[in-house]
Amino acid sequence: MALSRKDYLQKIIGLHERLIIASEEYEGISEEFISKQELDIPAMKEQWLQKVEEFKQILADMNALEVPNAFETEGNELKEAYTVFVNCVEEKTEKFSVEAMESGELDALQSKELHAAEDMEDLIESMFEK
Repeated sequence: MALSRKDYLQKIIGLHERLIIASEEYEGISEEFISKQELDIPAMKEQWLQKVEEFKQILADMNALEVPNAFETEGNELKEAYTVFVNCVEEKTEKFSVEAMESGELDALQSKELHAAEDMEDLIESMFEK
C-alpha cells in the first residue's frame, strides 16, 4: 500500500532529523580530538567511518520509502540529494589527510556536500508547501 502524503512527510522528517543528529555527531568527533590536542588521524577516521555507516543506513531507509505520486519529482530528487550528500561524506572521510586539506580536495567535497544539504532542505520545504 502506498504511503499517504502525510505519512511520507512524517517519515522524511524523521529521517532528516536522524541525518542532522548524525551530522552533528560526525562534526563532534573532530572537535573532540582537537579539544584534546591529539590529532590522531587514523583514530579519528575510524570513528568517522562508523558514523558513515549510520549515514548509509539513513540513505537506505530513505531509498526504501515509496514516494507518493504527488511528490514523485521532489521525492526522487531528495533521494538523489541524500545519495550525493552521503557519498561526499564517505569520500571526504576516506581521503582525509593533511595533504588532502592542503590541496583543496576536501574543500571541493565539502562544497558539494553543502550544496546537497541545501538541496535537501529546499526539497523538503517545497513538499510541505504542496
